[in-house]
Amino acid sequence: MKKLLLIISIVMMSLACRAQKVWTLDECVDYAMEHNVQILQSIVNQNNAELQYKMAKNAWLPTVSADASESFGFGQSPSAYGVYVSDNSSSTSFGISVGMPLFNGLNLYHQTKASSLSLDASKKDLEAVKYDLKLLVMSYYMQVIYDKEIKAIAEKQLALTEEQYEKTQQLFELGKLPESDVYESAAQVATAKSSLVQADNNLMISKLDIVQALELESIEDFDVVSPEIFTPVDSKTIPSQETTYDFAVVHQPKMEAANLRLEKSYIDVKASKSAWYPSLSLFAGYSNGYYNYFSQSNNLPFSEQIKNNGRTSFGLRLNIPIFNAMQTKYNVERTKLSIENQEIAIQTTKKELKKEIQQAYYSAIAAQQKYNAAEETFQAAQIAYRYSNESFAAGRTTLLELNESKNRLFKSESESLQAKYEFLYRIKVLEFYNQ
Repeated sequence: MKKLLLIISIVMMSLACRAQKVWTLDECVDYAMEHNVQILQSIVNQNNAELQYKMAKNAWLPTVSADASESFGFGQSPSAYGVYVSDNSSSTSFGISVGMPLFNGLNLYHQTKASSLSLDASKKDLEAVKYDLKLLVMSYYMQVIYDKEIKAIAEKQLALTEEQYEKTQQLFELGKLPESDVYESAAQVATAKSSLVQADNNLMISKLDIVQALELESIEDFDVVSPEIFTPVDSKTIPSQETTYDFAVVHQPKMEAANLRLEKSYIDVKASKSAWYPSLSLFAGYSNGYYNYFSQSNNLPFSEQIKNNGRTSFGLRLNIPIFNAMQTKYNVERTKLSIENQEIAIQTTKKELKKEIQQAYYSAIAAQQKYNAAEETFQAAQIAYRYSNESFAAGRTTLLELNESKNRLFKSESESLQAKYEFLYRIKVLEFYNQ
């Protein structure tokens, strides 16, 4: 029975291991691109802009419509010859008409151009949302890796503290250390366990953040790749903020979208002005009908009337605007105001972009300096702890001094890791501005 339970446990553990997916950064980003709600909403907006463009482009095509009616007249009734007769009647009529614009002050041309620019802007909006999502996912991803390493440090600290507790107890039993050192060592074990619990909770929260950003259901089977695959920090260089801004102000999706909307505003002004110009359209049609007079018994048959009553027409229609309650004038002024609004929006976007790049640049500088200092502190703490451990073994250092040295070591290691991933993230932000 015990063997059976052991086999079942091994099988269940192997299945659990296989079920857990280890995600790379690229996999996280790609998955977010397909499932994030903001991305899906931006795709819907782009599809809507594409439909608007197709509608504007197809407005050049002719329109075709058909109609049919059945009417009854009492007293004076119309005839097929265009005169009225004194008789009650019924009539059946049907027809088909075709219309096509030839010239309308280039309104259709400008509307098509404006719709095309709106579509291009919506595509850039989608790129901008993807860009922001990449940064968000990357920050969450780096946080998970950092918390994983902090947890590993906490586990190592607990193991080392428990080992130290056992040695302290042995030395106490041999009479080489006072009993207070045993209690002090036990307190250190409890503190290390508490730190491990806190590190595990922090890791769970950071996993929850990225899982929610990816629109996944649970964090139970989620993990990320080990940090060893990352490029060493020493090989990273900080891009210049001037060159970064000069590139970003031209190539960033949100700047491109703003410039496209400004161009569209100029086209909208031209489209609104087209209402002042005459419009010319082509029309053609065919109509027919059947007339039945109630008091007459010699009404022509349906087939013969259809044969004789057909009428075909075509021609040109010219429409000259004279006065439309100043609507065109106000519409032109309104579209001109949209140009001013969009110019202000571009300047605001440029200022925000410059501010973002400056913050990213100086944050990267600070993170690099912090990392260098933290790394030096960590290396010094490693050496200090090694000497403290040797001194404690030789009886030249107290347990309290050894614990202080050990705590400084783990604190400096944690700070070094935090500075490392902060620097890597800041560099990645600047690299995104240069893409």
